[in-house]
Amino acid sequence: MAISRQAYKALESVTGSKYISEDPVIMQGYKSGPGGYEAGLGYERVMTVLPAAVILPKDTEEVQKIVKICNRYHIPYVPYATGFYGPKTHCHVDDELIIDMKRMQQFSWDEKHMYADIGPGVIYSSLQQEAFNKGCYGVIGGGGAQCSAIANLLGDGWSPLSLKIGLPHRRILGTELVLPDGEIVRMGSLAGSDDPFWGEGPGPDLRCILRGFTGLRGCLGIVTRMAVKYLPFIQESPKPQGIAPNTSLALDEKRIRWINYQVPTKEDQVKAMYEIGAAEIGAACTKVPVFWRAIAKAEDKEEFWDIWLKESEESLKNFHLVRVMLIGYASEEQMDYELAVLDDIMQECHGKPRRTKPSDESWLKNADSAGMWLMTGSYVSVEFVIESLNQSVQHGESFAALKASEYTPPLFPDFGDPGWFQAFECGHQGYSEFLIYWDQDEDTSGVDRFFLQTSKMNIENNYYSSHLGPHQPLYLTGPQYGPNYHLWLLKVKNEFDPDWICHPPVPLAHDIFVQRAEWMHDMIDWEVPEKFPMPSWTATLTKEA
Repeated sequence: MAISRQAYKALESVTGSKYISEDPVIMQGYKSGPGGYEAGLGYERVMTVLPAAVILPKDTEEVQKIVKICNRYHIPYVPYATGFYGPKTHCHVDDELIIDMKRMQQFSWDEKHMYADIGPGVIYSSLQQEAFNKGCYGVIGGGGAQCSAIANLLGDGWSPLSLKIGLPHRRILGTELVLPDGEIVRMGSLAGSDDPFWGEGPGPDLRCILRGFTGLRGCLGIVTRMAVKYLPFIQESPKPQGIAPNTSLALDEKRIRWINYQVPTKEDQVKAMYEIGAAEIGAACTKVPVFWRAIAKAEDKEEFWDIWLKESEESLKNFHLVRVMLIGYASEEQMDYELAVLDDIMQECHGKPRRTKPSDESWLKNADSAGMWLMTGSYVSVEFVIESLNQSVQHGESFAALKASEYTPPLFPDFGDPGWFQAFECGHQGYSEFLIYWDQDEDTSGVDRFFLQTSKMNIENNYYSSHLGPHQPLYLTGPQYGPNYHLWLLKVKNEFDPDWICHPPVPLAHDIFVQRAEWMHDMIDWEVPEKFPMPSWTATLTKEA
């Protein structure tokens, strides 16, 4: 696998020899890691390949030059920031270039209007600290603050803090995008000036091609600049404590605190979340997987299993937690008021407060929360859906029942826990996320099959699905959602990237995966076209199908 010498020299002339490499050892580092998100799945084994080269531009101008060279020499490329999203951010075709944007750490802060103007190399942890210093805060993804802020906003971009802050598309302001052909589009107020204060206009608003509910993993261009909205916080920010990897933020409970309440039923959980949203109190309101408590208690993997395997479906049957964060944004008096309202709500829902540590380990800033996959080595959120709170509970219960009856093992035993659900946007929306864990050194074909079977189950049960586009076979989900949204998505891809240079074969990667993976063939019961609507050079992608 190699890029032609002429093309390589052209790329090298953009960044200099220091910031381009085709060293096989470095390429292996970009292809795989020891574990983590999606590690060890059949998708990784079947679909990912070693990059031919990696290049690290320093600014938008260099990105544009690189993309134009890729078009001239017909070099497929994949945009890459921190690589947290596992195999779906890796190379899928031979002779492919990774454009790694970690050098692009430009940063400025508009203190008056509370937004940050950043590059894709800026990670959440440092950005959140800058916000704290200015009396502001923003959302940190559940996987930790070590990921690129721009990549997360384009991909997912929510967390329990979305109860008050809201969903990610509301925080994206002026944005700069290098299209797959190398042309630059400036969105929102950046279209007419260099002030990125506004996301909607008066310029073009193409956020819809960068992300819908969730993103397309960079297959329609590279965002090189984005302004991100932040919201008021308390002036005295939480203080770090501990030694890595056991670190946290110490909370001043007069202004910010977590409280866990145990309630007798799932119905009480949902009612409490609705009432908290209706009262417009709290900064976060969530139910997290029960086994996270065991992770928090354990010092290592062995201790985790000692703690967790003492549980059973019977012991957890009546264990229902509502986890609430309160913030006295304006004063201690606001905290007292919200605490009194919360107490009234939880009495009505038969909730009993449990001892809760006055610290935060992941939602506000920390970058080491990836230890949540400590006990097995690999995990993925097999589905995450924003709909209603009632739907969130039903969704998680159906996934848990399928997992327990057919897929445990190889999947981690969670004793019927319906996953993670929470309230967004003051209870107007509910969020459901179902996490699965496995050991990547074992046979993972069951994980791949569970992923596909839950996609089918969503269709059968009329559940909304977030994992459209790059996460599920388009020709399975497309005819069911929209309907035929896959035809429109492919028209958009062919319009903006007719040569499929940018991160091929996304968004058809899962269609190709299930055709290549022999252990998935018996699950294909939907109509698949004889030839996918891609350019002729991509025929090699489906040769093995």
